[in-house]
Amino acid sequence: MIPLLKKITYSCICVFFSVSMLNAKTLTVVFPFCPEDLADQSAILFESLKNMTIEGISTDSIQKVSSFNSMLELNDDSSRLAIKKFSNKRKTDYVLFSELSHSVGQISIEYKLYSRENNNFIATSFDRALYNSIHLSAKTLEKQLSLILQTKIIKISNVIALGDSSSNQITVNFEVYGNSSSYCILRSLLKEGPYDAIATISTATYTDTDVWPGIVYWYKVQALQDGFAIDSSTPVSAYCTPVNRENLDLDKVLSQYKKPEEKPQDEEQKALMKEHIAMIKPHYMNSVKLRIMMQVVKSYISRGQLTVLKDFDTIIMDTENNAIYFIKKNNYVVKLETKKPFELLKTCSYDMELVQKLLLNAIAFGVQDGIIEITDDEGYTAQLPLYQSIGIATTYFKEYKNWAGNTILWSTSNKEIKTKMKEYSNQ
Repeated sequence: MIPLLKKITYSCICVFFSVSMLNAKTLTVVFPFCPEDLADQSAILFESLKNMTIEGISTDSIQKVSSFNSMLELNDDSSRLAIKKFSNKRKTDYVLFSELSHSVGQISIEYKLYSRENNNFIATSFDRALYNSIHLSAKTLEKQLSLILQTKIIKISNVIALGDSSSNQITVNFEVYGNSSSYCILRSLLKEGPYDAIATISTATYTDTDVWPGIVYWYKVQALQDGFAIDSSTPVSAYCTPVNRENLDLDKVLSQYKKPEEKPQDEEQKALMKEHIAMIKPHYMNSVKLRIMMQVVKSYISRGQLTVLKDFDTIIMDTENNAIYFIKKNNYVVKLETKKPFELLKTCSYDMELVQKLLLNAIAFGVQDGIIEITDDEGYTAQLPLYQSIGIATTYFKEYKNWAGNTILWSTSNKEIKTKMKEYSNQ
């Protein structure tokens, strides 16, 4: 027979244990999304996440939820219906998704925490880890979840980034649900990252003054609590439109044309230059006609109807549309629609060196026509002013002193630009 005191103690322990079990909530960890070459790291992280210890939370795991294969697929309303159906059937309170991807020498990890009660994702977190220590990310996330799931929920929302071209700065504003001690501003040149922390602030606004005009910057905001990131926003982008302040004067530009012919470095180059000049000589414009044309162009420039543009860094030839794009890095883009350079390319046996030389030496005359997006080989994006060119003037030798008798003039074939210039001439 059990003594009364022992009976009572035993009963109290049983009741306490039962209540704890009733109040405990369940977190289901889903095997991380990942490319095939990160399968081993995903398996290590999965085991570490399953072994997290969070007060008041029991953890289980599953290899897959529905047919989801990436975080991107979790972003629409239909995905939440599928996750809710899964969590109701499994009777789990929270579902933790994660995704691994390659970063620069590291692994980028994104976490999303779904709440059955809210039928929504209540937290997003980003982390980076070395390839041989990915298990440490689970320790960081364990501390974050401990804060989040103990009623210390903080949500970042309505993040807006606005570029101010007049002051060349970008302001990031956001809203916060809950109390956070501080916020970390992250920035990248690519939407997918990697992101670098550029500031820690205590208010819901930040102004980034370290920006280049035209470059598109991506921002994320992290809410910090006790030194840990509790929630991260989705990325937003902004840029400051470059302003072309050169306002070049055609007479001053032409006054710089004082250079002699380039001297060849050897006999081979001398022969090549001679061959090039022979190819382009039939395209030279009559010097009298050229000077008359320049006077006409100057009248448009003086009325602010045309802009002089030069010193380009990059040339892109769009053979399909007979268009040339002249790019001055971080400044502007000039578009010229004409068949002439492409016809020359054919007649000179596709001597790209010759045609590129002529195009890089060109002076363009253009009308501003909005903004164009440029993306380089690394995926970096710039938004630059676009000028529609009425034509270009170029010489084989850059800023050649005898330009008047050695200039090629290529005009636009764009009918809209031609019509606009006729309208200007009638004003």
